[in-house]
Amino acid sequence: MPSDAAIDGSAALAPEAQVQGGVRREIILRVVSAAILAPLGVWSVHVGGWMLAIATGLCAVLASAEWTRMAAKTSPAWTKLALHVVLAAGAAGAVAVGHISIELVAIVALGAAAASAGLAGLSKLPMSSMAFGAIYVSFPFGAFICIREVHPDGRLFLFALLAIVWATDIAAYFAGRGFGGPLLSPKDSPNKTWTGAIGALVCACLAGAAVARAAGGDFNHWLVAGLILSIVAQAGDILESRFKRLFGVKDTSGIVPGHGGVLDRLDALMAAVAVSSLVIRFAPALAPGFAAGIGG
Repeated sequence: MPSDAAIDGSAALAPEAQVQGGVRREIILRVVSAAILAPLGVWSVHVGGWMLAIATGLCAVLASAEWTRMAAKTSPAWTKLALHVVLAAGAAGAVAVGHISIELVAIVALGAAAASAGLAGLSKLPMSSMAFGAIYVSFPFGAFICIREVHPDGRLFLFALLAIVWATDIAAYFAGRGFGGPLLSPKDSPNKTWTGAIGALVCACLAGAAVARAAGGDFNHWLVAGLILSIVAQAGDILESRFKRLFGVKDTSGIVPGHGGVLDRLDALMAAVAVSSLVIRFAPALAPGFAAGIGG
């Protein structure tokens, strides 16, 4: 029969074992989810056309449902339904016109913002939250389609963008978990560290260099692009964490095992895509080579 000391010792170790088991389970779920979703994403970008539009539109509509769930969680059911319809229509509309121009994507997103703000005002909800949410769940997804279909080397550019953002996400997670260190933004995201952020920047630069080598682009350009896009991606991640704290939720949903929701999984990519699309269209001089394509 075990002694009291042995029982006490086992009890003392139980919480730590539970934490380690939870971390292992989270890592396994993340790896499995990524192993399934990443190839689907790459394949959709490769194929383009209707297949990419359907996949991107589905993500946009799910994202709109998650934002409505967060921002209007205390509202009556009819209000949440109406807001979801407006945000989903704006998200799907932005994707539908993405193959035309980024200006049209912006117009659709702004229209959805105006409609959702008006509906929020009638429902005594913060108009700014719903207006921003309408843009947040529509413009990046429309911009994703726009880069792929309008940009001369859109497919290669999106592959490069995915490589840099994914390198940022993976390095930030494992460097932060493995080395710890001071927190990057304690109020917004208590799990993110400066060690993780620096590791993410290094790996993103390496990803940019790999893109340049593989696609024949300018090495220095893609090295800097990797650095800047990694910063933008991490800012998008922190911004999403701030939203969740503001609305008092842990995850935007549980649809992606190990990651939470669509917004939890795509927040960094959404920020990088939105910024990239605007630079490519309106300020190509700020990033020489972007508008000319990877191999230009």
